Amino acid sequence: MESKEKESSLWLVCLLLFAVLLAAVLFLIPRRLMPHAEQPAPSEVTERPESGEAADARSASAGNVVSGVASDGVGSSALPSSDGTQPLSDGSAGTIVSPVIGTPSGNTVMSDGITPSADSSEGNAAVVISEASASTPAPTPTPEAMHVHRYRNGVCEGCGKAVSFCSELLPDELCKESKKPGKLVTWDYVCPAYANHGYGEYEKSALIYLPYDYDESSPYNVLVLIPPSGGDENSWLKEEHAYGSGTLSGRTVLDRMFELGWCEPCIVVCPVAENDHVIGLTAGIYQMRDELRETILPYVATHYSTYAKDGQLESLRAARDHFALGGASNGALFTFEGGMRYNFDLFGSYIALSGDGEPWVTVSMIQEEQYASLPVNCLFTGAGTYNDWAQYYTKDGYNYFLEHDERFRAGENIWNVDVSGEHEWKVWLTGLANGMQVVF
Repeated sequence: MESKEKESSLWLVCLLLFAVLLAAVLFLIPRRLMPHAEQPAPSEVTERPESGEAADARSASAGNVVSGVASDGVGSSALPSSDGTQPLSDGSAGTIVSPVIGTPSGNTVMSDGITPSADSSEGNAAVVISEASASTPAPTPTPEAMHVHRYRNGVCEGCGKAVSFCSELLPDELCKESKKPGKLVTWDYVCPAYANHGYGEYEKSALIYLPYDYDESSPYNVLVLIPPSGGDENSWLKEEHAYGSGTLSGRTVLDRMFELGWCEPCIVVCPVAENDHVIGLTAGIYQMRDELRETILPYVATHYSTYAKDGQLESLRAARDHFALGGASNGALFTFEGGMRYNFDLFGSYIALSGDGEPWVTVSMIQEEQYASLPVNCLFTGAGTYNDWAQYYTKDGYNYFLEHDERFRAGENIWNVDVSGEHEWKVWLTGLANGMQVVF
């Protein structure tokens, strides 16, 4: 009898437990199946602005690794140095940009160490990205925010940064193809045979470079760039030359410098000083002397948007500050002897690489009455550091200008920067990039 009562009690306890479990199941299942109205689906999670202080605290607590932002918008994986700065391509240090864009804790830094003009401290509207969208890349600086360097007396008039030059290979960022390439135009022309006292005509060609987004409504500076002996109109900008472990053209260097804001975009004209018609340096100098003045500059001023209102001589003289002449090897010789000596009233700036051209004669001529009051905006010189026969003459010419004409002031409007290399295009392409920073 007693065992039956125990058995009945056990069954009763089991039934009660079953009832409790059944009730729990019936109560929880409907809530489990019911969606939460206050929780959006992961695809609906949006970015939410947060105060700058809160963003700073969140970034610090998360222990995020900071990264720089290169001028093309690609994040750099370089770690900050011990003083909290980011090493840059020119060897300088720039401010680190925090992964939380727009906070006062960091400014976006271009590859040359310049902070874009957009001030992230205004508004302090940081962007918080939820875990569901953590792989979303951070926004990159807009092109409008990029600072374009304009050096005067060796210092950028916009940011105050001192100019720096390269004595080895150019940084990689100047050697890769640009997403904003300039346009190359071949100009075939007929000009008088100035080297033959104007008797007869020469059929010649020049290559003209127009920067990306060339705008007829805006005036441009103009650089006339003469190739070395044996070169032609394509040597500077179209041809690929051995450089490091690969090849490089002057066009690529200009494209990237303009794209990254290393200097102000300009028009570049590449004529031929020596060809089948003009044999020898003396004839070439006389030809280029008059061709620059009577043919090349008047054509460029009337067909493209320059600071000269037309191709007349007085208009070209009035725009002197916006015309520059340069070259390498014999091209540098033409720059001095066919350019500076006889056209000092038309060109305010010069780039002469691996060549001198008897500086005592040049200085004497630019000190003559018609030129004595004209300023020198820029003279940039340089050569290879070994096996470049012109290195001594280039350096000697630099010193002569400094010592015999007070218009030349070292580090303000005249520089001599030698580049590791020989009498070769590697030196001249690097020299072109150096000179472009200060020529206008």
